[in-house]
Amino acid sequence: MTGGDGDGDGLLPPAWILAGGLGTRLAGVLPDLPKALAPVGGRPFLELLLDRLVGAGFRRVVLLLGVRHQAILDFLGERARRPAGQGDLRIDTAVEERPLGTAGALGNARALAQGDDAFFVLNGDTYVDFDPGGMVARHRASGAAVTMAAIEQPDCRRFGRLDVTADGFLRRFEEKADSAGAGWVNAGVYLMEPQVLGDIPDDRPTSLERDVFPRLLAGGARRIAVARQAGAFFDIGTPASLRALGELLARAPAESPART
Repeated sequence: MTGGDGDGDGLLPPAWILAGGLGTRLAGVLPDLPKALAPVGGRPFLELLLDRLVGAGFRRVVLLLGVRHQAILDFLGERARRPAGQGDLRIDTAVEERPLGTAGALGNARALAQGDDAFFVLNGDTYVDFDPGGMVARHRASGAAVTMAAIEQPDCRRFGRLDVTADGFLRRFEEKADSAGAGWVNAGVYLMEPQVLGDIPDDRPTSLERDVFPRLLAGGARRIAVARQAGAFFDIGTPASLRALGELLARAPAESPART
């Protein structure tokens, strides 16, 4: 992950991290912890993610918590008590009382949005080398409501391919069954305008991928910009991918190619 300027004073927009996942597929290696605390190379994944965000220049994080949230709150308390503490990183939390989906978790924390400023959204179970400063520049130039990081994969069937226009805007999501072969996939990192939160209902679970993004696409062209990234990409949702990420970081964390 490379650093980069955000707003005029050089600060990046805050990063909202979706960290409410249960980690059902990791039950064998993670019986009592939320997925964000899955061990990678002897460290909780969330610690790795927070340290990388600080190194890239982020100074504020909002953790969106759900099931087993107390374990993450305990982890944050322990982290803050270390000699280095949180450093310059401000961490806010929002806990959903019942599962609200990826969009509902954002809506549940809308009071933490900073006025009219855009904010990043990251999946708390995905390792992505992305360029935040480049995404900010792309977002501002595009005028889109959302800018989505995309990673090239040799086979898109696990994720579903992105159908992108020649000028770099999302046209549609292809179904996983129709996505054999190489292409660009959603990396689970977004830069989002706060008005998107206004489209999220309060009374039911809502998904970014199945509800919010399709509504944006239906509302007209150029609503979702795509920012292509060239770094590593791991969804840690399976024991195999969790192991592979640990092996990657043990070898050459800064220079490894993208893979799943």
